[in-house]
Amino acid sequence: MITELDELVRPAETEESPSNIDFEDVIALIISETCRQWALSDQYLLPEALIGVGIGYAALTRDGETVYEEDSKQQESMTVAQAERLAVREPQRDWRIHLVAQLEDRHYRREATGVWVLYERGYGLS
Repeated sequence: MITELDELVRPAETEESPSNIDFEDVIALIISETCRQWALSDQYLLPEALIGVGIGYAALTRDGETVYEEDSKQQESMTVAQAERLAVREPQRDWRIHLVAQLEDRHYRREATGVWVLYERGYGLS
């Protein structure tokens, strides 16, 4: 005997709905998409990004000389936009931002006006 509930369940079992997709596949898809987005997002520094890592080393350099270095006593860290304002004055110089944290370090080079590109990545202080 087929009940009304059976008639409703049968079409739902064949539909491609989120409840019918394997949970592990959904998690794997979310993780892979997140990793892809994160990988793209740290290739360039956004103007509002801070030149700071908390515990570690963060600095702006010009031709290898430190122009700004994160200090635990400072209230606010320098932003990439502030670094860009300095770099615009001397565009022929080699401007770089170094972010060395506990588990990762990233190093950026100024390629053009407002464009800071990742050129090296490491394992940080660990």
